[in-house]
Amino acid sequence: MKKYIFLGVLVFLFAMVAYVPASVAGKLLPKNIIAEQFQGNVWDGSASSITINQINYGSIKWKIKPSCFLLIKICADIKQNHADITSSFLLKARSTTEIINLLISGNSQVLNPLLKNYGITLSGDFNGNMEKIKFDNQRIQHLQGNMKFTALDVNGVLRLSMGNVDCIFEPEKDYTQIKIDNKQGHIDLAGAIQLFNDMKYQLDIKVQKNSNSTEAVVNGLNFIGELQPDGSVRLEQRGSLAI
Repeated sequence: MKKYIFLGVLVFLFAMVAYVPASVAGKLLPKNIIAEQFQGNVWDGSASSITINQINYGSIKWKIKPSCFLLIKICADIKQNHADITSSFLLKARSTTEIINLLISGNSQVLNPLLKNYGITLSGDFNGNMEKIKFDNQRIQHLQGNMKFTALDVNGVLRLSMGNVDCIFEPEKDYTQIKIDNKQGHIDLAGAIQLFNDMKYQLDIKVQKNSNSTEAVVNGLNFIGELQPDGSVRLEQRGSLAI
């Protein structure tokens, strides 16, 4: 009998949610997320514009998965669309927020607002398959998957063509190891970045000139890191992400 009562309550709750307008979801968002022009309901809805930390990411659609209610979680399939970036993923929320099976692609220029504190801009395309991203109090706690950048240009003190860059994210206990290497750029690089749970990072990358290196690039390498016996330059740096 209790089983049927429980199922009846669930059916009643699902029916009630279907009549709640999607705009109600906007009132539950954190202050750094603004969504506008809602359609549908909180169960199956959309917003024509979503802005996170003052950066607009275009439209978003969601559909809540009722199976997660049994785990006392909120889960939703989400699709995001913008001229410069598109993505789809499963969002899980409880005490922490998880993004599962994130498929993402776009133009690297969309990342430039996040990099303004570093005085660099990017251009080129990217695509990624992130198996899991976990947040706790807006800090990244877990990253697993890969990102690939195609014809990536980095513009700062020097303008560098990095070619095709592969980034592999491997979660450890207190940090994420990000392995980086590239092909067909003005320089060859190989190494890793450790991104800690408190958003501090430690970078250790080997940079080597190649047949594509210009004179400006070769001269610039002498000023950015420690010269090694094999002619490469080792970049070591620690800091905190300012994004």
